[in-house]
Amino acid sequence: MSVSQVPLTEGESRVEEIPTSPKTVTYYSLAAAPLFAVWFIGLLVFLLWTYKNIAGQYVSFLFQALALSALVYLIMSIARWLYRVDVSQRDAYLTNKGVWIHVPGKEWFFISFLSIVSVREKKDWMATHLHLEGIEIRYREAQKQKSTLIIGVENAPVFVKDIQGKLAPTPA
Repeated sequence: MSVSQVPLTEGESRVEEIPTSPKTVTYYSLAAAPLFAVWFIGLLVFLLWTYKNIAGQYVSFLFQALALSALVYLIMSIARWLYRVDVSQRDAYLTNKGVWIHVPGKEWFFISFLSIVSVREKKDWMATHLHLEGIEIRYREAQKQKSTLIIGVENAPVFVKDIQGKLAPTPA
């Protein structure tokens, strides 16, 4: 989605883009490639060793099946994490009136600074292990409190402070 497709309202101007992190599925696939290579080469060496030394024993076949299923489970777990990262990365723009967010596969939606309840940097397992920063925005819509998460933000603390600085002061 390009910037020109952001549906700005009258009197609204784009202040800046909240850039997505360059850490995408490709980034993590390349980072995980050595892990898979070591696992695969180790498994291949073990298979060759078992066929050479103790060929035909059912225990070796059982262990090989277990190792292959563990490899498939590991690959699927990492693929699920990567899919979550890639799908969760969103186009987002700060304007003088609020935040426009585009969810992949859906339409743009707008969160006014007046409706935002809180903004914080999201800290979860993805931020810890995948080194991806995120922003959680809690807002009110039709008397209900909702939240949205922007995962994969480059320099999230700066944008959290920017948004917090534009929020209306809360009554004491």
